[in-house]
Amino acid sequence: MNTRRGLLPMLFVVVSMSMTACGSDDPQSSGPSDLDLVGRTFLSDNVTTNDEPFALAKGSVLRVSFDGDQIAASAGCNSMGGTATWADGTLHVDAGSLAMTEMACDEPLMKQDVWFGKFLTSSPTLTQDGDSLVMTGGDTVIAMTDEEVAVPDAQLTGSKWVLNSITSGTMVSSVPSGVTASLRFGDDGQVKVQLGCNSGGGPYTDSGDVLSIGPLVTTKMACQPPAADIESAVASVLDRDVSYTIDGNALVLTSTKVKGSNNPDGLAYRID
Repeated sequence: MNTRRGLLPMLFVVVSMSMTACGSDDPQSSGPSDLDLVGRTFLSDNVTTNDEPFALAKGSVLRVSFDGDQIAASAGCNSMGGTATWADGTLHVDAGSLAMTEMACDEPLMKQDVWFGKFLTSSPTLTQDGDSLVMTGGDTVIAMTDEEVAVPDAQLTGSKWVLNSITSGTMVSSVPSGVTASLRFGDDGQVKVQLGCNSGGGPYTDSGDVLSIGPLVTTKMACQPPAADIESAVASVLDRDVSYTIDGNALVLTSTKVKGSNNPDGLAYRID
């Protein structure tokens, strides 16, 4: 499903890429009034500090999404988001509203989270040239590429989709370390599932934007938290029709839960 990309649920798996972005001194680059950022996500291509290459944590990428008066961002581990404006060519982020998830990662990624958060709240200037965006704050320059160009939408079938966040209302939670939940859709109309503890599979049908999954046949092992909690959340979403979108390497399943239910609203997966 190839739709313009807006804010994603807080997803926290990185995508390695290597692109060449246009320079910010391109005479055709747009001015502040011409910024076309709403509903788009950009991934880092190149980062420099004091005109020298700045090495990101191994395998990581910087990510920024723009939507209305909100931005969402990640630097390879946790996700952050908050209120922002950028119409004047400068990104103004309300530091008090910039919330971040609290997933534990390796120290280089944790430090990178803090560094990128400070960069975003330092009022960097924005220069856009089509699908390229350059963010400049002090001596740091981050060249980025529109995700639709950098990472084309994946196919539903043939990939292992690994759960990395669960949405309930306005709350987004990460998957605890050591717990794995995944889906693998086959071209034969069968899906293999790992629920967090138990595993199994069953039939599915795809109507283009809605998946009908099951009935699923799974193992019946007794599970303990946190795996049991993840399994319960995943099962509660998959036990009915779910709408879905694919955005690059991200699959988002949105529940059709009964109003007033305590079940999660949605699940976000990434290709393993």
